Amino acid sequence: MDHQSPGGSCRRLVLGLHALALLLLALHLYVRTLPPTPTPLPSPQDAEAAWWGLWPVTYAPGLAVAVGATAWLIFAGWLWWMEWRGARRIPPPCPLPWLAGISLALVTASVLFPIAHTRWGDAYILSKSIAWPDPALRLTHSWQAPLDVYLHSRVWHWFFAGSGEASGDAVPVYRLLSPLAGLLYLAVALALSRDRRLAPGWLTFGLLASLGLLQLFFGYVENYSFAAAGVLAYLWLGLRTLEGRSPLWLASLALALTNATHPSTVVLAPSLLYCGWRCMDGPPSGNPSSGNQKGLSHVSSGGTFTTRGRLAGRGWWTTFLAVAIPMALVATGTVLLMEWGGHGLAALLTTDRPGGSDARWFVPLWQTETRWEHYTLFSWLHLRDWLNEQLLVAPVVMPALAWLALAAPHRRPKVGSTDGILPFLLVATVSYQLFTWVWNPDYGGQRDWDLFSLAALPTALLLAHLAQRRLPDPWYRWMGMAPLLFLQALHTAAWIYQNTLPWAWPK
Repeated sequence: MDHQSPGGSCRRLVLGLHALALLLLALHLYVRTLPPTPTPLPSPQDAEAAWWGLWPVTYAPGLAVAVGATAWLIFAGWLWWMEWRGARRIPPPCPLPWLAGISLALVTASVLFPIAHTRWGDAYILSKSIAWPDPALRLTHSWQAPLDVYLHSRVWHWFFAGSGEASGDAVPVYRLLSPLAGLLYLAVALALSRDRRLAPGWLTFGLLASLGLLQLFFGYVENYSFAAAGVLAYLWLGLRTLEGRSPLWLASLALALTNATHPSTVVLAPSLLYCGWRCMDGPPSGNPSSGNQKGLSHVSSGGTFTTRGRLAGRGWWTTFLAVAIPMALVATGTVLLMEWGGHGLAALLTTDRPGGSDARWFVPLWQTETRWEHYTLFSWLHLRDWLNEQLLVAPVVMPALAWLALAAPHRRPKVGSTDGILPFLLVATVSYQLFTWVWNPDYGGQRDWDLFSLAALPTALLLAHLAQRRLPDPWYRWMGMAPLLFLQALHTAAWIYQNTLPWAWPK
């Protein structure tokens, strides 16, 4: 095998991807040999919590796990047999109607098989406080998720307040609205699957539709369902802005509304600033691959770019306004909404301040001081929780991304070939992953998995783009990535199945 040839390099990358998948499959099978998850949920210090990112597979029936593992091995083996024979058969492109059908099936499943408990994050508190019998004590406004809490409280008030048992429980509201958020999410995923700068539709859509955060759309009682759809919509609009097909203010508005839905998404602000920088006028630079063409520009889908891909025709003041005005309008509207509800800036600075019960935002550096701090920043327990988060939500994304980034031969990309897509996704990914590393989870990583799950969205899109660049041959892209998608989908199916099983708070 010639590893120096393009084909040899691609085969080496595919071999590494399959080795990572085999390791992940072995970990799933190993975890099934351990004792079941304790009830109530263990704290991060307990040994039983070591593999909570893989625990969903312990709830799946043994026959289903055996069938899934066998199917994966047969699939991967068949691909290598085809490669050895030189009989490469690339499946035809997955048409949009097929992907739309998969989306419809997922939305239908989210309605039919909702989550059966409220043990994650603030789910129990939200389900009771939004539907509290005393209107004076009822939760209608919260700085933790201003628009999300207000929307759910209003829908409960309008449609469920007098409906018998539902009048004391807001779970029916979440079972109604979270599938709608999932519908929005999958609609944006379909739009992203049409972007030729990422990867073929089957891969881009498959990565997004197999993430564990799909659990957020299965009647999940928390504040992240619409935030997930908002983050994906912002990333889509950001990519369109870089291509010149969408105005910068629209991407800013999408991020502003998402921030108002859940303020943690403000960590994507650096990527918006990068979009703004790309949209500003800059001194043209030459294209070394095209001779003396300094100062040339080209038009791409309605946007004008300089030779290094920066959008032309927009000064810094116009760019500043395009970013600042939507942000300011949404922020002002949110503050007015909260003040009108009697839960304004005074509450933000006191009883409803960021940081949870102890108002501590970040994982402590050297020493824990409250019962809401579970470990220090550079401890093994912290790293273990972070790894479990990756395994639970996006088990194949980070390992595949690291392998493709480090093991592939690094060739200088053609100037202007990506129109800033790689830096944009890289900034968004690093910003969100850094947030998951430094922010303190009050309930521990396992119960606060949803807070950090949205970081998988820019990371998955970055993988889609990098797979397109590192595996340019369609056969090797299919050979390397399809088994990984299959494995991630099996993992997410087990995770969703786990949460449809009955569970009650211990008495």
